[in-house]
Formats: sequence, C-alpha cells, structure tokens
Amino acid sequence: MFQPASLKGDSPTPIDERVRSKYLVLYLLIIILSFIPCLIFEYIYAVNLWVEGLHLLFFLMLPFNFLFLIYILQLSAIFFSSLSLVIIKLIFPPKEGSFPRDIQDKNYRFWNLRNISKKWALFVTASNPFPWLKNRFTLRFFGVKIGKKCLCDTCWISSEFVEIGDNVIIGMGSTLLSFGIEQDKFFLKKIQIEDKVVIGAKCVILPGTIMKKESKLSAHSYTKFDDILEENTIYLGHPAKIKEV
Repeated sequence: MFQPASLKGDSPTPIDERVRSKYLVLYLLIIILSFIPCLIFEYIYAVNLWVEGLHLLFFLMLPFNFLFLIYILQLSAIFFSSLSLVIIKLIFPPKEGSFPRDIQDKNYRFWNLRNISKKWALFVTASNPFPWLKNRFTLRFFGVKIGKKCLCDTCWISSEFVEIGDNVIIGMGSTLLSFGIEQDKFFLKKIQIEDKVVIGAKCVILPGTIMKKESKLSAHSYTKFDDILEENTIYLGHPAKIKEV
C-alpha cells in the first residue's frame, strides 16, 4: 500500500487535492456556518454585560466566555459537519469494496466529499484539552461505533466503517485505517474490533481486519487486508502472525 502525491495523508481523513480544490466551497461553508452560533453568543454576552455597572463583571467573565466560545464552536462544527454528511450520504450512500482511484468514480469522489465534510469538525475538536472529545464523542456522530470503557484517545481512527467493542485498549500512535490505496485501486472495508481486544502502541490495522474477542496485537505490528485475528490469541510482526510460545 502506498500514498500518491495527490492524497494528503496527514490524518485518517485524507482528501485528494483534485477533489479538495473542486469542492473547497463546501469546506468553507461548514466553517462559516459553525461560527454563526459563536457570533450570536458573543452578541448576547456583550449586550447583557457591557452596560453601566456591569463592566467589571464583563472582564471577570472573559475567561469563561472564551471557554464557552471554544465549546460552542466545536459543537456547531460537529452539527454542520454531520448535517452535510447526511445530505452527501443521501445523494450517494457509502459502500465497501474495491474501486478505481479516479475522481470520476463516484465511490472515490464521494469518499473524498465525506472526508471534506468531516475535516473541520475533527480539526477543531482535536484542539480540545479533553482528548476523548475527538475519538469517543465526535467520531460517533460520523457513524463510528465505539463501545463502553474503551481507551482510544491517543490513536488515529478512520471516521467511517469502524466498529470497536467494549473494554478495548488501543495503544499510543496506533492507526485504524478502513481505507487503503494500491496503485490505481482504492479500497474501503470495515474494521471490526471485538470486546476486550488489546492493540499495542504504533500498530496499523488495515482495511477489512477483524480482531476477535480478547485477541492481542503486539506493539509496532500491522495486519494485512481482510486479516482475521483469532479469539484470545497474541499476534505480532510485519505482517502480524501468531506469537509462538
């Protein structure tokens, strides 16, 4: 698997530059709309506190005003990103499979469009001082299923076609990629991580991987396309194989 120059892969929601330039207006529209609730909040704040006798309270409340403003921006970004995503999915529903890496192909083009609609929300929530907001909160709005009591705050998770069970631990710097590129082919396949799975640091989970209940993947390992890691078994290596006792 390799990454073409046209695909900026600095995050698990990359965008083909040929699509980004064509649909830049969508990205800018989401950003602009997400600032409207912030402007409304600031207007209400100023009107109610910048009055005679309340000027001191106005300045004392500024730190809280800034904090609320951050959360309003992040929540409104999630809302408008999710709304645009719903519309895009109604126009062309996403599906798993192997497709040409060609912007004329609807599956590849709309995958990029879905990533464009999520990019701003994922960017602003990543700046939150609470790391769980991005992985365990925002990704759920985009259809990623994350179970209870999961530790997955310091990893990268693709924003669709990922299902994570309960009590899963994903190590620092690990990446779950439900998409892949090989030459002129584009792959999109669901990743399933079942209950009580442990993934070590800096692992890579490739499209179509199924990790069954209580399976373990050692640090610095990666799976193959459509790999199946059996229940209650330890795997390691490049690609991952059963650890010999």
